[in-house]
Amino acid sequence: MAYDVNKLSRVKHLKDLAQRIAEDFATKKSVDDLEARVDGLVTAGGEPNVITAVKVDGAALPITDKAVDVGPSIAAAVAGADHLQRKKVASKEAIDPAAEGADKYIYMVPKTGSDEDDQYDEYMVLDGAVEHVGNTKVDLSGKVDKVEGKGLSSNDFTDEEKAKLAGLELATDAEVQEMLDEVFGATAAA
Repeated sequence: MAYDVNKLSRVKHLKDLAQRIAEDFATKKSVDDLEARVDGLVTAGGEPNVITAVKVDGAALPITDKAVDVGPSIAAAVAGADHLQRKKVASKEAIDPAAEGADKYIYMVPKTGSDEDDQYDEYMVLDGAVEHVGNTKVDLSGKVDKVEGKGLSSNDFTDEEKAKLAGLELATDAEVQEMLDEVFGATAAA
């Protein structure tokens, strides 16, 4: 055994995984048994990979070459759907839930006591009642400001992190192949 399983923990873990997979496959029934079961299902009237029906709201869609194109149905449904629009109002009391089309809006009510002019409470008419559904405030508390001179590719490792990374020794392709051959047996030359 020329490779060192302790060189990099990933190689040891890969070997452990490969051994478990090899043991698991050894306990499974043969592929021939599975094939016989599929043949039995086909004989009993089953047909592999066949779609017999796809419906949208009870209407069957056409099936061509074992496929159904739901795109036109979805596009038609989206085109026919009512779309919400935003509407500014002075207060929650200005929203009339009985008005025709009232349920088609997100009502933007200026937030009282807000330091910023562009913050709104959002209301909708749901089941005939005016309900608060959110606001336009954006939480930037986790935001990281840009640091001049740095970019996404800046190398900001500490000396300790650099030394740790420099000390890692990766297994070669030949070492990994040797370990796989040990677990699964040597592969035939290509």
